[in-house]
Amino acid sequence: MSSFFSQIFSWVCGQELAHTWAPGGEFLPLCQRCMGLYAGAALGFILLLSFRPRIDARYRWIHSALVLAMIPFGYHLVPHGAFVRTLSGQWFGFGVAGLLWPLAARGCALDEARSSGFRSYGIWALASVLVLPAFACYGGKIAGLLLQWVAFLGLAVLAVLFVLDFFLLCLSLAQRAVKIRER
Repeated sequence: MSSFFSQIFSWVCGQELAHTWAPGGEFLPLCQRCMGLYAGAALGFILLLSFRPRIDARYRWIHSALVLAMIPFGYHLVPHGAFVRTLSGQWFGFGVAGLLWPLAARGCALDEARSSGFRSYGIWALASVLVLPAFACYGGKIAGLLLQWVAFLGLAVLAVLFVLDFFLLCLSLAQRAVKIRER
């Protein structure tokens, strides 16, 4: 199973062993930052589906800030270790999934906001920030396998959200072009 994940993640991750978690003594097939990114995207997507927070200016600002937070860490402007690499990746994954979500949710009729959605979404997102690195650092072989599957789910989520958003954007542009021609 690990060679399957190694091949998949080799397309999107440098797989540098010096920056890779090894739960249970076996290296994961992706680096700490990518682990955080894809697991963050998967967890963020699950939380978005579960709590459906209201998409307003505060939502967009927070998710944009999570994406922009990658700049100082991704370009190594701030010294950091394994935990911060995973955390910055997780923030980025949450941010990207959160920014790709609104168009896809509207296109699939999942955009009905819940009144307590943002608070619950935020609380669970913060909890996962502590759990994911602890799981990667102190977990055993089963934790490693679970992390690989969660990261794979996150990769799939980001791919589907991107393709769906692109399709919906093209559809919207085509509809506008038809309306312009009808005038």
